[in-house]
Amino acid sequence: MNTRHFFSLIISLTLVALFFTAALAQEITVSQAVVCQKIVDRMPVGSGDVIPAGTQRVYCFTRIDGAQGETEITHNWYHKGVLKASVALPVRASEWRTWSSKALLPEWTGEWMVEVLSRDGKPLEGLIFFVQ
Repeated sequence: MNTRHFFSLIISLTLVALFFTAALAQEITVSQAVVCQKIVDRMPVGSGDVIPAGTQRVYCFTRIDGAQGETEITHNWYHKGVLKASVALPVRASEWRTWSSKALLPEWTGEWMVEVLSRDGKPLEGLIFFVQ
């Protein structure tokens, strides 16, 4: 093998390695995230940033794009800055819908936040809503 072919091979292998590294490094994204009062046929119903007091359960619906293989996300539910629940949810395809829910006690009015995190803890989305 002459020097020119050797360098051509090295450049080709480097480009292939860069391509696969970039493909593996693709990060998941949140294409939709809403807080809602129900999930019907795997879709959110009654979404909004104000939930009526007396609602017994609220849902966080999340649509994920770009997963390379199986991974997971986490929904952290905060009431007035205090973590009330942390829910790990599997993501099993490049386009995936998933949701978690939180039962609401009557005294849990006021500001809520759901933080959506990647498997490695990177914040992907934050939703603020109010129960009033």
